Amino acid sequence: MVLVKEPVKAFKKNCLLNGEDCIWAYYHVFPRTISKNTPKKTQEIKEMMARLLLLLADYEDVELVMYPRTMNLRTKFDTLGKGFSPDSQAIGAYYAKETVTLLEREGQVYRPSFILGIKVKEKATVESFHDVINLIWLDLAGSLARLFGLEVDDLETLFSESDPYVKEVTQLLYSFSIRPLVKKELLYLNRLQYIRGMAHKVEEQNNWEVLKDNQGTYVRIPKEHKGLLQLEDELGSSYLALLPIGETPENMRNCDLFQFAQDLSFPAELRMKIHYPRLKGQGGIGLKLNWLSERFKTEHKELVQNDEEPSERLLTVRGLVKHLKQRVDNGQPVVDWIACFIVYGQTVEEVRQNSATVIQQLHTIIHIHRAKNDQRELFYKCLLGQPLGRQLHWKHRTTVEAVGEWLFSAVSELGMESGWYIGRQDTLGDGGSRGEKTPLEELIYASNRFVFLNLLAIAEGIKGALFDAPHVAVTGKTGKGKTFLVGLLFLYSSFMNVQSLFVDPKGEKRKWFTKLIQDPYYQKHYPLFVEHLQKMSYVTLDATNPRNYGVLDPIVCLSRVDAKQVAQDMIDELSPLGTNHLLKGAVLKGIQEVLVQKEAGQQVGLMHVVDYLEQMEQKEVREYGEFLRLTVEDSILRLGFSYGENPGLDFNAKTTILEIQDLKLPNDNVRPELYTDADRKSLCLMISLGRFCEMFGKRDSSKKTAIYFTEAWVFNNSNAGRSIIAAMARVGRSQMNQLVLDTQFIGDLGSDKEKGNFGVVFAFDEDSEREKILNHLRLEVNEANLAEMSHMIKGQCWMLDPYGRVGKLNVHSLFEEMTAALQTTEKTSHSQVEEQDTLIMQ
Repeated sequence: MVLVKEPVKAFKKNCLLNGEDCIWAYYHVFPRTISKNTPKKTQEIKEMMARLLLLLADYEDVELVMYPRTMNLRTKFDTLGKGFSPDSQAIGAYYAKETVTLLEREGQVYRPSFILGIKVKEKATVESFHDVINLIWLDLAGSLARLFGLEVDDLETLFSESDPYVKEVTQLLYSFSIRPLVKKELLYLNRLQYIRGMAHKVEEQNNWEVLKDNQGTYVRIPKEHKGLLQLEDELGSSYLALLPIGETPENMRNCDLFQFAQDLSFPAELRMKIHYPRLKGQGGIGLKLNWLSERFKTEHKELVQNDEEPSERLLTVRGLVKHLKQRVDNGQPVVDWIACFIVYGQTVEEVRQNSATVIQQLHTIIHIHRAKNDQRELFYKCLLGQPLGRQLHWKHRTTVEAVGEWLFSAVSELGMESGWYIGRQDTLGDGGSRGEKTPLEELIYASNRFVFLNLLAIAEGIKGALFDAPHVAVTGKTGKGKTFLVGLLFLYSSFMNVQSLFVDPKGEKRKWFTKLIQDPYYQKHYPLFVEHLQKMSYVTLDATNPRNYGVLDPIVCLSRVDAKQVAQDMIDELSPLGTNHLLKGAVLKGIQEVLVQKEAGQQVGLMHVVDYLEQMEQKEVREYGEFLRLTVEDSILRLGFSYGENPGLDFNAKTTILEIQDLKLPNDNVRPELYTDADRKSLCLMISLGRFCEMFGKRDSSKKTAIYFTEAWVFNNSNAGRSIIAAMARVGRSQMNQLVLDTQFIGDLGSDKEKGNFGVVFAFDEDSEREKILNHLRLEVNEANLAEMSHMIKGQCWMLDPYGRVGKLNVHSLFEEMTAALQTTEKTSHSQVEEQDTLIMQ
C-alpha cells in the first residue's frame, strides 16, 4: 500500500487510473491542415468531428485538449548541425545558435497538439449477485484504507479488465488518424499540467513515474491577486488563469475556438470536458425537455391571449428546446460540456494581459469569464482523467454538431518541423493597422507561426510527404521578393554538406556580395559571414577573354546525343529555320560530321559546324554559314561557339556563383517574335547553360548537388527551352540533385505531370495568372482568394510545403547581414523620404 492524494493513481501504456478508479485512455489526434482559403476542407473537418463525437456517445465521458507543444529548437538545430559541411561548421553553428536565441527571445516556440481522452471503464460492473457481494467488499476495504491515507494496491487487475474496452476504442479511432499515446507522452502531459509556464526539457519531464513527484507542484491562490493561481515547483514558479466559456451564441456556426487559440500571439490551452447525458427514462433529459417545452408553450400562449408580442429570446429558446426534443426522441445524443482557455506566464501582469486579450477578442462572439472565485476548482476539473461529473457552473448543453464547429484538430501549419527559419505564416491578412497597406514587418511580428525548411531533407525524401519530389520552384512577378527568397535559401544551403551552383545570368549576386565584403561595418561586426562570402567561387564568363571561348560549347561539353540536340537548338534560336528543310538538313549533317571527328579524337567545336556550312555548294547554305560566322564573331556567342581550344566548364568548388558578363536577357513581357538579335544571342547561350546544369547535377550520383537557376522564365518561350527545364527537373533524387528554379510563371514548370517534380512551390503574385496559381496549389478559385492575391505585398507569397499544405508566407530574414547581401535595389533619398513620410502618417 502507498499513500495516495493525487488526482491520478497510476499509468499504463496510454491509460491512467483516476481517483475514482475509472480508466481513461488518451490518444494523439493527427492535425488536419486548413486555411481560410480552403472553406470546403474546413467544413469537412467539422463534419468529421461531429461524426466522431456521435460514435463516442457510448463512452459517456470525453475530453478534448489542445496545448502548445514545445518545439525544442536547440535539439532540432543540433540535429540539423550534423549536416553542416566540414568547412562551414563554425558559421553553420553560429547561425543555428543565433536563430534559436532570436526566436526564443520572442517567447516559447511551439506548435499546437491535440489530445483526445475517453473514459473507457467505470470502476466496476455488476453482472451477478456474486459481483454485488464482491463490489460491497471492495468498497468497504477501500473506504477503510482511505481512512488511514492508504490505497489497496490492485491496480494491475483494474487495468487488465479495461484492456478489451481500450482495444475496442483504439480500433474505432484508427480510421480517424488517431493513435494511442505512448506512456512517456502521457506521463509528460500529466506533468505539464503542473509546470505550465516554467522552462523545462521534455526529455527530463516525461519519465516521472512516481506520482508524488509528477503531481507534486504546489497550487495556491495568491491572496493579493484574485482570479489567478500560482504554481510552485522545483523548476520555479508561474501564474495561470482559467477562463471558462460563459454565454454562447444561439447558433455556433463558424465558432472556430480551437483555431482562435492557435492564432493568439502567446501560448494558450483550450480544454473541453464532455458528458453524454442519458436521453430517456428516469433521470433522462427527455423528461426535462418535455417539461420545458410545455412551460414555454404555456408562456407563449398567455402572451398571445394578452395581446402581447412574445420576445425574440422566448421564440429562440422555444425553438432550441423543440430541436433538442426532436433529437432526443430520435435517439440522437446531445452533450453537456464545460470549456476553459488556460493562459499562463512568469508574471501576474503577463497573465492578466493575455487573459484580457482572449476576453476582448472574443467578446462579440462568445462571453469568456475570469471566474475569480472558481480558479482552484476549474484547475482540478480540467486535469486529465477528471470527468464533468456534477459540475453546475459554466456547464452548457448543445448538439455534437455545435462542438464540431469548434474545429478541434484543425491547424494552419506550414513548412517543416526542422530546418532553417525562412519566415512566418500570415495570420493578420488585411487585419493589420493599415489594412492591405500594413507594412510587412508588422505582419511578420504579429504571427507566432514560424516556418522552417530543410532543403536537404526534401532532396533525400521525407516520410509522410505528399510529393516524392526533390525540387523547389519560386515563381512570380519581378519585384515581389522572389529573388530575395531564392538568395536566402542559397545562403542557408551553403552551410550544408552539398555542392551548390548558383546560376546568375545577370551577375547581381556577385555585385551585392562584393559590396558587403568591402564594407567596413560588416567586416567589423560580421567577420564570419564576410569570410564565408569570400570563400565562395565566383566565375564570370567573359566573351572578350579567349580563355573562355567555348566553355559552353555543346560539342565540347556534352555527350554525342545531347550535343547534337543542343547544338541544333542553339543555331535555331539564333535564326529560326522553320520549315526550311535545306538549311535544317545542312545544319544536322554538319553537326553529325563534327561529332564523328570528335569521336575520332580530333579537337572540334561548334565553329567547325559553321565552317562546314560555309563550304557547302548550295549558295543558300553558304550564305547561312556566313551569317552565323558574322553573328558569332566578336560577340558573347564565343562562349558557346569554339574550335574546341578550351575545355568546357568544370566546377569543383563547394559553392559556385556563375554569371555571364554582358548577357542581356529580353524583358519578360516581350513576345518572342519581337526579340532583338542581342536577345536571341543571350537565349542561345541560356540553352547551352541549361544543359550544362543538367550535366552538373548528374555527373556524380554519390555527391549531393544543388542548382539555383534564376531567370528561368526565358526557357518557356521555345520548345527547346521547355525541354531543358524538364530535363533539369528529371535529374532528381536518384542522382542526389536538387533544383531550385526561379521563374516568373507557374506555367514555366511544365506540363501537369512535370509540375509534380517540384515538391515545394513558392508562388508570389502574378496578376496575369492568378487562377492558374490557385489551381496549381489546389486552392479554390473564388473571389476571396483572388482578392487576397491582389493584396499581396512585396515579401508575401503562397507556399506549398512538402506535405501538400498551403498557406501565405511572410518571408523574413533574421539577420541584417543576410538582408544586406540579398538586396536587389539601392535606396536613394527619394525612397527614404517616402518611407519617413509613411511613418509620420501612421
